Amino acid sequence: MTSRRTFGWAAAGIAAAALVAAPLPALAAEDDVAGTGTLTVTRFDDRYADGIFDPAPTAPNGDRDRKNESAPRVLGSDGVWYHTTADGAGDFVFENLPVGEAQVHFVYPNSPGGEVFFDATGAARAADVDQLPVGDFLGSATGYATVGVDTDGEFLLVGMTALRLVAEVRFADGTPAEDLTTVELGSHSSWFPATEYNFASGAGKYEAFWQYGYVRHLPGDLGVRLSPPAGYRVASVTAENYPSDDGSGAIAVTERDGAWWFPSTAANNYFWNPTFVVTLEQLPDTTRPVATLVAPTTSGPFQTLNVRVDATDDRGLRRIVANIYDKSNKLVRSTQSAADGATRASHSATVALPDGNYTVKYNAQDLAGNISKTFTAAFTIDTTAPAVTVKNGKAFTVGADGAYDLVSFKLHDTGKIDKLTLNGVVKDLSDNAWSDLNFVRPGLFGAVAGENSLLVYDVAGNVQTVTFTLN
Repeated sequence: MTSRRTFGWAAAGIAAAALVAAPLPALAAEDDVAGTGTLTVTRFDDRYADGIFDPAPTAPNGDRDRKNESAPRVLGSDGVWYHTTADGAGDFVFENLPVGEAQVHFVYPNSPGGEVFFDATGAARAADVDQLPVGDFLGSATGYATVGVDTDGEFLLVGMTALRLVAEVRFADGTPAEDLTTVELGSHSSWFPATEYNFASGAGKYEAFWQYGYVRHLPGDLGVRLSPPAGYRVASVTAENYPSDDGSGAIAVTERDGAWWFPSTAANNYFWNPTFVVTLEQLPDTTRPVATLVAPTTSGPFQTLNVRVDATDDRGLRRIVANIYDKSNKLVRSTQSAADGATRASHSATVALPDGNYTVKYNAQDLAGNISKTFTAAFTIDTTAPAVTVKNGKAFTVGADGAYDLVSFKLHDTGKIDKLTLNGVVKDLSDNAWSDLNFVRPGLFGAVAGENSLLVYDVAGNVQTVTFTLN
């Protein structure tokens, strides 16, 4: 076997065009040359994706491992590129390489985004292989292995694979789970953040990308893991080579260490993109809604109760309730509004009641049946206008039957007197049950000779009107 080398072509400064214009010359050499050694390179396509070169096992599509006769290039320790062709066994034997560190370069058939190379030398299982870094051979992207050549000779076994991996995430109703940021795809003890496809039919489908395109996964166990959105959990994880009604494309999945896995040997072939199908379901809803009393904000008194209760729930509300009880805690009125699954809703009601003291008890219920904490607020209903009476005694009143020279009034309301107006002139009072308007005569408090109109208001807004005449 002979190897070819290019005299005087160092690694640096050689343009790709030079390689095309001048074919590599050949020179026969023997390995008895001092300071040289032989490097035997075997390159294979890992079609049964287990990381090992073995033509016996069959991939699901019927394919088997085979040697690849696309020639590697060797950059010797002397800075010279070496080339040879495959021998009868499909191996590449580089004789008379200078002793020292050499780089063996394998040109990517489809660029680094299309496949990966891995060093399988001495590997007994997929976990033993190592991905080759990306290099360059005269302008072409390569995967390259570094080998220490010595006089005893070296052997290098390099495999190629192009495995992709997809995660399709959906909710239990089949709706795609979009915009997730926690999906990761794993292989060979590494995890790769996955992003959602941004092209047609990509909703809910995630794959890992790197600077060259799709992440291509080394053989071995292939995995998926994710943190579901708030309120959800993973219901099931399956995998498939391709969708099939008869289950022929299904791949068995196992769970361990918070992730789901299947062996790369289950992939249809080494250029395949098997898919995890992750189904999310809602967690049982055990969180109670929150109900807030917006009105009334005081205990009154009110002529009529105007009640408003707002409520929130992270999943959805069924109804909001405000029930009215009298002072003996007897239910006198029940009010409620349906929320129809809204996460925020309000209930409002206007309730006419007899005078008295009451409480409103309010809460909310969500779609799962959880009921918020029930709160109670007290209030008073007052529909009775204030009592206005004329004070007796000449010191207070002179005259009678609505016609006076001087008049004074006693004011009373159990719900407290708020204010009065006399012919439109407002006099604010101190919100007591008893009050007075004394010594009214023309020219005072807005009073005039002739007919006068006195309006007395209680805190609830009830009003008593008194008409009188001043002489």
